[in-house]
Amino acid sequence: MNSKRIHTGLIGLVAAGLLVSGQAQAFGLDAIKSVAGAALNTATQGNSNAADNSALEQQHSDLMLRFNASMNNMLIAQAKTLQATGNTDAATQTMNAAQQYAIGGVSDSDVILRDTRLTSTNQQLIQNALSQAAAMSGENRAALIEAIPYYTAGIQEGTKLSGAFSQWINNAQGAAGSLLSNPMAAAQLTSSLGDATTIARNLPALLSAWSGTSQSFMSYASANQLDVSTLQTALNAN
Repeated sequence: MNSKRIHTGLIGLVAAGLLVSGQAQAFGLDAIKSVAGAALNTATQGNSNAADNSALEQQHSDLMLRFNASMNNMLIAQAKTLQATGNTDAATQTMNAAQQYAIGGVSDSDVILRDTRLTSTNQQLIQNALSQAAAMSGENRAALIEAIPYYTAGIQEGTKLSGAFSQWINNAQGAAGSLLSNPMAAAQLTSSLGDATTIARNLPALLSAWSGTSQSFMSYASANQLDVSTLQTALNAN
């Protein structure tokens, strides 16, 4: 493997990561605390570069699983709400997308961009539908009740992701220079930085859609005497 090419790739991803950090600050998201954040602080303090890289890769794997879980929860929540409001085609499309994230391995930038757009489109559909919807009963009301824990789980974890990814990218950038003499490790870190940067770039749009949909859902559900106290707590905490 060409070490010069690896060096160039790392330089490019470091620059991209710095851009992402700036975007996160613009949205006020880098102040969000995460459980993973404290652990990440120790990832580059060891004496062994190999051990440091291993720790970074484990943290990256954990972050990707958390991202996939959040996407899965929020897409299911949107799908159930869309079903309840009569948007059956959109509900089916959204549930199909959610199933990919249930596996926990989505990192492709095209897929993430596609589903970011889908999430934003769903937000508008749900807001419009709920603003005009009458009280629901039967299967439609049951679908809304089923959506509540998915909204709650998605918001609880999702709002921590921006801070966690920004922290990981910063730590990975710091470790990049020490890996230039190890092409295999450098290639792995380059790939992981690419995945993390893609997600970090899309998080502001995703978080906006998740928050907007959750707020619309909570307003409608509260007006129809559904218990959304757990979702209210999750939203208030962020």
